[in-house]
Amino acid sequence: MQTSRQVMGMVTNVDLKERHVRLKEDDESYCTLCCGSETHLLGEEEPFALDGLLPGDYIRSECVTGEDGRLLASKIVLLRPAWRMLESPET
Repeated sequence: MQTSRQVMGMVTNVDLKERHVRLKEDDESYCTLCCGSETHLLGEEEPFALDGLLPGDYIRSECVTGEDGRLLASKIVLLRPAWRMLESPET
């Protein structure tokens, strides 16, 4: 039986070949999201491809835990891109 779960955190690695996203969750634990062709990826204004996700991006994902324990992402929302963290405040 699959159970629904929501995870939030910072992307640490994106494996395009395996379609996996490694995530450091807010509670300092790590998880790996498995993305299929049906996974919806939403940016700030429009959908994007998995190769548009970068280490340092902060995301929220809706996923289900499969019977084998893997997290299968149905939706990934980019909440804050990594480049925003690097911006310097204007004074």
